[in-house]
Amino acid sequence: MKRAIAAALIASTLLAGLANAREQSHRGADAPASGHGQNTSGDVSRTMDAPYLAVPVVRDGQLVNYLFVSLRIQISPHVDLWRTREKAQFLRDALVRASHANSLADPNDNNALNQALAIQVYRTAAIQTLGAQAVVGVTIVSTYSSLGSGI
Repeated sequence: MKRAIAAALIASTLLAGLANAREQSHRGADAPASGHGQNTSGDVSRTMDAPYLAVPVVRDGQLVNYLFVSLRIQISPHVDLWRTREKAQFLRDALVRASHANSLADPNDNNALNQALAIQVYRTAAIQTLGAQAVVGVTIVSTYSSLGSGI
């Protein structure tokens, strides 16, 4: 019985991932999944994901919220994808540091991200870590607020 449940969970996870990949590939180059930013290729196999980056929201010196941002970095076809992916831990470190070093929250809303600034900051961090020739674009896949409001 336990094996059947485990097999069903694995199968459903794999099928959901396949459906998501197909949906993204059918959208094409100009339509990022549910995010914003520069995504110049529909090829999701040449990406690096950075899920759930914690972005502190500070007002008047007080921590009032956290936003959780998931990113997708599009990797150039002109670089070795596997050598680039070997730097994943350094990329995540740079993105976390950038999240905390910059005020990325919308100045008027504790539950919203300043998406234009966030993409600029994250793109800069990705380029510093992976190299300018490696980074094609950065897309915000999703943003959630710790106060319970999905954005």
